[in-house]
Amino acid sequence: MQRYLYSNVLLLALSAVCSFSALAQNQPADSTSLREGAWALQFGIASNFTLTSFQGTTIALKYQFNPMSAIRGGITINGSTSSGSSLTAETVADTNYGAVPGSSSSNSSSIAFVIQYLRYMAPSGPVHFYAGLGPNFGYAHSHRNSDNSALYNINSSESWVRSVSASGSNQWSVGATGSVGVEWFATRWLSLHADYFEAVQYQWGSSSSSSDYSSAISTYIPSHTNNSGTSTGWILSNSSVSFGLNIYL
Repeated sequence: MQRYLYSNVLLLALSAVCSFSALAQNQPADSTSLREGAWALQFGIASNFTLTSFQGTTIALKYQFNPMSAIRGGITINGSTSSGSSLTAETVADTNYGAVPGSSSSNSSSIAFVIQYLRYMAPSGPVHFYAGLGPNFGYAHSHRNSDNSALYNINSSESWVRSVSASGSNQWSVGATGSVGVEWFATRWLSLHADYFEAVQYQWGSSSSSSDYSSAISTYIPSHTNNSGTSTGWILSNSSVSFGLNIYL
């Protein structure tokens, strides 16, 4: 029974391979959508054959100038915001020091844009090799506020110390990307591609933070700090071979 099952699976796999080979061989040279004015939606293929973003972008499109050249681009926009409140209670040596309220909030946003010019090596047939080159840009922002209290032993007595802090950062990036890949057309409107991606970026950013500590005890000396800084640097990144799906419109 087990041998019979393995034989059926093997026959099914061989039939699928033969069918795809016959489909590729029987396609005429003009049976692809690599023609002037064609648009394509691009998706990445993740594990378990689920569709995901392509080259890290939420929306990716490709426009075909002619069978030999195209342009593709993508944009990613992310953002989040959160806020909350808390109530902190403390008991020391069976003495209840009550409860004090606290709060915190944060927000972040980012945008990234990449565009590439593609050059196809052979516009005829179902399999097409290509190379791409183009710029990319990015910006990210984050900010956080908090207002909390904690119980401290100050001058041999317990007292609530209030901490108010704020921090923020901004980061920009600009660079260039390059890729090489191959695209195979299953039908005129559907193709699969394998893509290797390289990127070099120059990044610069700024950050700042402040904090205030205070207490109801008159002998406690309040403190205040401010920090700020900038950073710059180069980043070289690459990806392993990624697989994707193109749907031509």
